[in-house]
Amino acid sequence: MVQGEDPTVTGESRDEVGGEAAQTPQAAPPTGRQAAWNYLVFGLSKSSTLIMTIVAARLLDPADFGLFTLALLVVNLFDYMKDLGVGAALVQSPGQWERLAPTGLTLSAAFGVVAGASLAVFAPLGAELVHQPGLTPLIRVLAIGLTISAFSAIPAARLRRDLDFRQRIWPEFLGSVAKAALTIGLAAAGHGVWSLVYGQLLGTVLTTVLYWVVARTRVAFGFDRAEARNLIRYGSALTGVALLSFAMFNMDYLFIGIRRGDEQLGLYTLAYRLPDLLVLALCNVISEVLFSSLSRLQHARERLSEHFLEVMAVTMALSAPISVVLATVAPAVIATLYGPQYAGAAPVLVVLSVYGLLFSVSWHAGDVFKAIGRPSLLLATGTARLVLMVGPVWWAAGHSIVAVGLALVAVECVLFLVNTVLLQTTGGITAGQLWNAISQPLPAAVGMGIVMLGTAHLMSGLPAPAVLFVSVIAGLLTYVLGLQISAPALFEAGLAVVRSVRGGAAAAPAQRDGGGGPRKLARVVSTVLVMVGLAPIVAAVKGIRRSVGTRRGRARGESSYRIGGPR
Repeated sequence: MVQGEDPTVTGESRDEVGGEAAQTPQAAPPTGRQAAWNYLVFGLSKSSTLIMTIVAARLLDPADFGLFTLALLVVNLFDYMKDLGVGAALVQSPGQWERLAPTGLTLSAAFGVVAGASLAVFAPLGAELVHQPGLTPLIRVLAIGLTISAFSAIPAARLRRDLDFRQRIWPEFLGSVAKAALTIGLAAAGHGVWSLVYGQLLGTVLTTVLYWVVARTRVAFGFDRAEARNLIRYGSALTGVALLSFAMFNMDYLFIGIRRGDEQLGLYTLAYRLPDLLVLALCNVISEVLFSSLSRLQHARERLSEHFLEVMAVTMALSAPISVVLATVAPAVIATLYGPQYAGAAPVLVVLSVYGLLFSVSWHAGDVFKAIGRPSLLLATGTARLVLMVGPVWWAAGHSIVAVGLALVAVECVLFLVNTVLLQTTGGITAGQLWNAISQPLPAAVGMGIVMLGTAHLMSGLPAPAVLFVSVIAGLLTYVLGLQISAPALFEAGLAVVRSVRGGAAAAPAQRDGGGGPRKLARVVSTVLVMVGLAPIVAAVKGIRRSVGTRRGRARGESSYRIGGPR
């Protein structure tokens, strides 16, 4: 295989790309299922993180979260540079794995050690820059985890390169569970902010070790100057983007910490954590699969465009109902999850939910730019975002955390327009095509929001958990009914999944329960919940399989689917 060829298009098997000679072409990994596997990884790992946050919020105070956020702010500056983009370069490169991996391991390990050591040395300076000298010991402990995590770049890249996202379950899930368990235990024992630090360190170590276990890739240290030059050329551009991402996604934290103090930063952090875990992190989940699959389609631009639009429709179908829930019943969400002492986080949660929705439809343009070998476009748009953010966010931080959220929304609107233009000029994706893709679930989401606002108003005198539960159920029912009208393809896909999960019960409900009221109502509610969770995922699976499958059929006559980013 020559440089620049797509191994799947040329008919080479995974084993040949990985360095093990294969005499006959083998079927490529079942990439259609990888979106669902990656979503499962996301759900398992992020649910444990959310549980940890909810429990820790009742054991710690906002100032502890604010202090930990500032420590991570300093650490993340070096984290974004720890492998100099080598991991992403290994995923994108069409070269043979056995040729690339030894050099990649050497580079990522060397960069990780340098980044960790530099962080430990400059910890006092970083702590002083955020006006918190007491952060120095916290930063130095977190620097250990930074160095260790750099060694996970190679096995993680192998899994992403092979679209084998199923194997990521154990590293991500067990690492998150260990982090949550230690954090909660230490917080209950009265260790304060250190519980968050040691939990983070344990999770990083365990995740790195388990990545090597599940990837089963044997890589020795080595160095090839030509391969190193190619990896660094691509990766360094992404590192520049990553540094911009660091500034963009941490500027609000920095300015709030400086201008409004630990307590307000803690409230903002906990409010941001919800759209971060439920919407922005979902963008990273989708991005990992999307970047990998688009990279395989980089020489088939028409199929790449079709595939991107299919995934964008699914992204909106997933993000819209989550954002609506967080925005319409924000006070009940905060009171139920964190407790009444965090009521000050509710107003900014409303605004950040809108920001998360805008982010979800704008972010994935970067996956197209990376896949077609144009990471410089990410650098350009990142620079523009940074320039646009500095003034408004600094000004807003001097007024309130809600004003900061509004500044983020305004900047994201501008960036969405910029990315729309770039998608048309580089990928041939018109603004009309993009709007048609992302607008499918919007009518259902609007109806859901109206129903939830009305329900919450009628129940305003009841306890927050009751308001949240009833409002969400009413909203989900409305959303699914709306999807049947505005996005019938997603609705039908979800209904098919419900029927398969329930063994055909949904196909003939009248025959099963004879029209019994309570049982029928329970069936309807369970159907709604399953459909909301699974319909978009199934659509993603079908879309990815169709995109990659069509390409494979043409080549072989067969039929068959953060980089810096959200915190």
